Amino acid sequence: MDLEEIYRLAVDFRRYFHRKPEVAEQEYETQAYITDVLQRYGIAYTTVGTGIIARVGQGALCVALRGEMDALRVKEATGLPFASENEGMMHACGHDMHLAMVLAVTIALKQQEPLLQKTVKIVFQPSEEKRPGGARLLLPELLKDPVPRAIFAQHVYPGLPTGCVGVRSGAFFASSDNIIFSVEGKGTHAAMPQNGSDPILATACLIQFYQTLVTKFRNPLTPAVVSVTSVHGGTANNVIPDRVDVKGTVRTHDNELRDRIFELIDEKSEAICGLYGCRFKRDKTMNGLPVLMNDRLLTEQFVGRAGYLLGQEHVRLMEPLTLGEDFAIYLQSIPGVMWVLGVCPPIQDAMPPLHNPGFSPDEEAMRTGIVMLLDCVNRFPVN
Repeated sequence: MDLEEIYRLAVDFRRYFHRKPEVAEQEYETQAYITDVLQRYGIAYTTVGTGIIARVGQGALCVALRGEMDALRVKEATGLPFASENEGMMHACGHDMHLAMVLAVTIALKQQEPLLQKTVKIVFQPSEEKRPGGARLLLPELLKDPVPRAIFAQHVYPGLPTGCVGVRSGAFFASSDNIIFSVEGKGTHAAMPQNGSDPILATACLIQFYQTLVTKFRNPLTPAVVSVTSVHGGTANNVIPDRVDVKGTVRTHDNELRDRIFELIDEKSEAICGLYGCRFKRDKTMNGLPVLMNDRLLTEQFVGRAGYLLGQEHVRLMEPLTLGEDFAIYLQSIPGVMWVLGVCPPIQDAMPPLHNPGFSPDEEAMRTGIVMLLDCVNRFPVN
């Protein structure tokens, strides 16, 4: 198959996936469609939950590719002729394009199978948008013999024009953790606060303190974000409630700082709440994402190959991103690279961001993505 044939396949796949989005842990129709395509081309596969790991080629040398299956609960507003047919769901993060490119590349690899001289495992991963994430579900199966010596993936990126790729060695995407906690006090009439303990006041002090985690407890050269995004407590203007429930997020590019932030949250929050006669209770289910760490040598090789194939002017060395990505889970066990794929149409200076109802990436960008996926497989290992 030539590039144009692979690209046309990818376009057809992408438009199907875009019309039929399914959210995390419900990717049943998506799974059925992919397995039907794999069977049609005689490609072996294993299912894990709603996920799939396909296999092409043979031999102890193994390399892996990954694409995601799930969509978001977003009401689409793109006006595309192949817009979502599933009410309130949309591929607003580009997973339809990731999936389409990987599926088209899988077919191309099958057709060149006698020349591969290696095993290629292709991961069709569910539940990237929901924690604990589909990567944790599929990783044990992926690590069965032959174990991949490298894994590659890409993510569409509206901040770069079509035809460009961006990458960073080492810490690229941030860790991503939820803060979920409650502050419990003693409710009372608002006109008689001395008869109770005010969890709203204690929560306000906690929120102020959490901002100091990134201003006073962090090396200022290490990126980090602590944001409280949801506060719910009380139902009436004249009643101090018994409880306040709070949610937020923590992002950083340093796994030691990630752990230290939560140590400080637990240690200091209990003391602060105690000042107001309240109790702090945090959900300690740690199912967030670590920092996404691209392998140094593989990234250097990727940059060199991308410059050769696309032209150096189309390869951007990126600053760290505060987005989270569960591809980081694979990279804890397998060296690899994730890069970002420019999808901003050349006629536009800017476009709606990821997770936006109007997000509409340029399909032409898939040509670049396909070229790089195939090259990562065919050229690995690069001497």
